[in-house]
Amino acid sequence: MRVAAIVVTYNRKKLLMECLDAILEQTFKVSKIIIIDNNSTDNTYEDLLSKGYIDNECIKYIKIEKNIGGAGGFYEGMKYAYNKNYDWLWIMDDDTIPNKDCLENLIKMLKKIEDKEISFLASEVYGVNGEPMNVPQIDSSLDENGYQGWYRYLEYGIVRIEQATFVSLLINRRAIEKCGLPIKEYFIWGDDTEYTRRITKYFGKAYFVGKSKVLHKRKNARNLTLINEDNSDRIKNYFYMIRNNLINAKLYRGIKGVVKTLLEDVILSCKILYKNNKFKGMKFITIYKGIFAYIFKMYDNKNIKNRFKLK
Repeated sequence: MRVAAIVVTYNRKKLLMECLDAILEQTFKVSKIIIIDNNSTDNTYEDLLSKGYIDNECIKYIKIEKNIGGAGGFYEGMKYAYNKNYDWLWIMDDDTIPNKDCLENLIKMLKKIEDKEISFLASEVYGVNGEPMNVPQIDSSLDENGYQGWYRYLEYGIVRIEQATFVSLLINRRAIEKCGLPIKEYFIWGDDTEYTRRITKYFGKAYFVGKSKVLHKRKNARNLTLINEDNSDRIKNYFYMIRNNLINAKLYRGIKGVVKTLLEDVILSCKILYKNNKFKGMKFITIYKGIFAYIFKMYDNKNIKNRFKLK
């Protein structure tokens, strides 16, 4: 079984090297580590070169000419690995530090699950203080007998899930072959939700593996919400969250999902205005920029419609 680890990075070279060390120390060895550098400006390449990472035969370093976001980075990394015929793709951000047996515990569970096709397996993610992070959504669909079957493999510490974030996912190459790659136009946020929903709906079931653990060293361990954001430099990125969530709602929940999401966004904008909140004007404008971008299709709708095609 050939596994390629894919790490997307941007201006976080210290965390990146910690992530790479953790991957190289795995008890189940990866065949290749693919680094997608979104045009870092902090001398990432020079530091990787001086410390021997670039010359490591296990590592493939790819620098993109411009920052194409996490969505674009995972698109490029997964496309490269798919074309190199790796069986499974283990994907993560540069601030993800997997335990030494993280990948091994994912691989072991493949033998426990009886499904003909598995789209992906997800690790348990926790923050620096041991708090749960990036919690996946349980698959509440009904089995043939009419009951929910999410706990079928609970004795092994496995739960069936519907969607997850790109923080230590082991993705089946055959799922990519059938369902395509992530939507690179999303830039950031929502790409993982859409992609994992896509492959669980159209390819095979996915599972959360409790014994496979990673530390997520994201600076803010709280659930990402615009109302709580206190970093003005990050507020503009919520444009993508608002827009992409509306696109996802249309794709997987139809017009009712869009209306519900729009109402939630309007309510959020009102809370921001009337709550003692930092940067409320900037936040309010960001919400409606995202809404207008969705309504007036200010995005590459053609590529989203063609997302099942490998490009």
